Amino acid sequence: MKPDNWKAITPQAVAEKMSFDASQDDWQYNAQEASMAARQAEGVAGLWNILAKRQLALLADEVGMGKTYQAIGVVLQLWHKKPDAKILILAPNKDICLHWKREYKTFLQHHYRAKNPKICNVQREPVHEARIFTRLAELQADLRESPGNFYLTTIHSLSGLVPAEEKNSSNMQACAAHEAAKIHAQIKSMLGEQGFDLIIIDEAHYFRNRDGKSQRAAAAKRFFGEDDNRLGQRTLLLTATPNHSSSRNVADILRYFVDPDTISPDGDAKTLLKTFAIRRLRQMQGKGVTNNKYNYRHEQATAADFTDNPDAELFFALYQRELVKTLGAKGERRQFQYGYLEGFESTGIVAKEDNESGEENSDDMARDAFHQAPDSRLLAELTQAFQDIYHRFPDHPKYGALVKQCVPEQLFTAPRPLYRDKHLVFVRRIPSVREITQRINAEYDELMAQEIISAWGVESPDETLKAWRKSGWSRKYFNRLTQAAHVLQEASEFLDDEAESNEDEESNERKQSELKLSSKIADLFVVKRSGEKRTDCTNVSQRFRRAESLFSLFLEPAADYRCAQYATYYRLTDRQRDNFGDVARDVRLQTWPAAQRLARSEKMQENRYEQPLQTAWGMMFPLLPAHCQQQLRHWQASNPAIVENLANYLKTGYVFASPVMIELYCWFIRFSRQSTTSDVQKRYRDFTASIAAKLPGSLLLRYFINGIETFEAMCEKITDHPLADWETPWRELTNLSSPAWYASGQTDNRQRLILGFNSPFYPNVLVATSVFQEGVNLHLQCNQVHHYGIAWTPGDNEQRVGRVDRLFGRVNHLLKEHGTTELRIHYPYLAQSLDQDQLAAFIQHKRNFEAKLDACDFDQFSRDINLNDETGGWEAALRKPQADLKPVDPYPAEFAGATDPAK
Repeated sequence: MKPDNWKAITPQAVAEKMSFDASQDDWQYNAQEASMAARQAEGVAGLWNILAKRQLALLADEVGMGKTYQAIGVVLQLWHKKPDAKILILAPNKDICLHWKREYKTFLQHHYRAKNPKICNVQREPVHEARIFTRLAELQADLRESPGNFYLTTIHSLSGLVPAEEKNSSNMQACAAHEAAKIHAQIKSMLGEQGFDLIIIDEAHYFRNRDGKSQRAAAAKRFFGEDDNRLGQRTLLLTATPNHSSSRNVADILRYFVDPDTISPDGDAKTLLKTFAIRRLRQMQGKGVTNNKYNYRHEQATAADFTDNPDAELFFALYQRELVKTLGAKGERRQFQYGYLEGFESTGIVAKEDNESGEENSDDMARDAFHQAPDSRLLAELTQAFQDIYHRFPDHPKYGALVKQCVPEQLFTAPRPLYRDKHLVFVRRIPSVREITQRINAEYDELMAQEIISAWGVESPDETLKAWRKSGWSRKYFNRLTQAAHVLQEASEFLDDEAESNEDEESNERKQSELKLSSKIADLFVVKRSGEKRTDCTNVSQRFRRAESLFSLFLEPAADYRCAQYATYYRLTDRQRDNFGDVARDVRLQTWPAAQRLARSEKMQENRYEQPLQTAWGMMFPLLPAHCQQQLRHWQASNPAIVENLANYLKTGYVFASPVMIELYCWFIRFSRQSTTSDVQKRYRDFTASIAAKLPGSLLLRYFINGIETFEAMCEKITDHPLADWETPWRELTNLSSPAWYASGQTDNRQRLILGFNSPFYPNVLVATSVFQEGVNLHLQCNQVHHYGIAWTPGDNEQRVGRVDRLFGRVNHLLKEHGTTELRIHYPYLAQSLDQDQLAAFIQHKRNFEAKLDACDFDQFSRDINLNDETGGWEAALRKPQADLKPVDPYPAEFAGATDPAK
């Protein structure tokens, strides 16, 4: 690509090739428009122009403004100019690399307008495959063996370069730098002196500690190269918090790629940002107006105390007394740091196997805090002493305050939008992660157990519930309770196949180490290989799941995906067994355009029902809001495979990952207690008639509505499951059986947690450490964030809230629907304690720094808390919605001298 091809361009030129509003086929850029689509087009043009002039650009837009899409826009613009350009993207971890790959494909499908066969084919599929490598050695090998044009790797890969034999070296940083230099040289030898045409670094604030003593910093210097030997010709940096903890961060990040002293000898952040950066503040479209975060954010502090808990009060009085002694002996009597002490969050002893994966945490100080703090030993000793006396762990009052906010008072009888049950909880320490997860699941178990006992109609429900609770919600107790019921006897008639048991047990084995934290009531629906293998819950659950049970028809879509009933079923003549679910699917497939006649085994005979049978889908379709009915009709007309995929998604979520299965179970038990017929078809008809009046206020209907509303965004934005791929099962949901779960340093479960939390299904409460603090989208359902353990800095705090405060999320949807809404941000604290002092100081400091953080204009945020500082009236510094507050973009995109090049 010739240098003069990097001429400045305008947003109009960008909009000719790509649209940033997929809902409008005829979208055009309008400079007078305040929409995010217009601002994203401006961002692409502005970044291109800075790269053309400076070879380095920084996109510092506020969290949730579509920085990924704007960067992809720059990439496509480059491929228009130079079709063989080579691109390298570094993102924090593999999950975020997968997100980039997903967004790249979605952008080409729905936003790319130009018809360039060197970028995508007629099906809008990419010509340049996005290749992901988590190790730099793998990236280097691929470049050598089968060079492509679009590569992604992880920032984490820079932390794993030291060979095993050098792990105990006295100078690990030098080893890392040496290995990085070798990889740099080998890549340049394969690509030529020009190297990559463009390098994009996502979450660039990971490189703010350039002079730190980490392997990452040492390796990055040599990997990216020096002035006369850069790895890439141009570099695009992305971060919402370039001054994450200090204005020095800006110069330190840029110094990897340019000498900032040539622009500003004193490293002035304002000068550097004006030269290299674009930073705009998020504007969400509402009902006729745009909204910034200060218009809807509502911070609330929740005090926890020792009312009715004298044992815990005694424990914490002793803890604080000993803490003052300990800190005083270290000369820290009046000063400590945010998140400094373990006792602010938890009691007890942490399990070592849950250690945080520190290399993926951008903050070395925060990383070290997860397991050990100055008070860890003191806390462990006091906890052990308490346990020796009371034979239990001491309660932490903050747990109770948080659980009360996160668990609904009524789960089955209080109609409410499902998003209200979604809560994102951030903690600093692993003990808190596990304990909060366990306590929230225990509270949900209480609600679900009450509903089950009520359904059985026992004579002494309170005493029965108490006894079952005392047993730990055991399967053995539950089986004794239900062993005389006819439901159990009937279920065994067709559930003699061990294949189901094996499948369930495989997933169950993976959860053995997590059983103490998970829902005990949900576990009643899992088949075991030993002990109490089955319960009445497993048998009823399988009735609604297995194709040979007529009741499996209940969760199938209607025959025409609307209201039509089913008239036929299969009889397996060699086994004298009926099949209902498979024939229902085949009936639907025959309605598809150009449907082929399905081959049927000679041993499979088609029979007719005595009367056509309806499904829950068909019964609920008339109850759906008009926009949901219209969406189903649209999908059915355009591609019925989408509706079939939706049906599989909903059915899996109903049965495995929601309280809907409890609702179905209780409906079935209440019905069975009254029904005496042995005719299975009549029994099914009677059951559907018995629940018809329950459907309008049911969880089943609410999950149906929410699933329809968010399914397209789920497939295109959150998961790699294609919208029309109905043949691939939604296995991720089968492992999300608990109402609350956690995300810590383990990496194997992150994608299913992201999927589940963005769906209407479990987990309702996601408890996370910093691994979900950056680069993760958790916004489709949730509009409530809890800072159980406060962040180190305002930048960290903003990154946390930014997981849900994003375009096209629940907050944005509510603003469009109602005109106003609130994003609730909770800060639980222990009243009249050091915990209150630290929260008061943080809230006051954060409020003072927010405007400066928006403008990237502060020198240093101190983590220190001085107990001599005045914090009276700190609650007034908590944010409340301010409709009249309209901050100005600090560094807008510029197009001076830009032209619209020839198409």
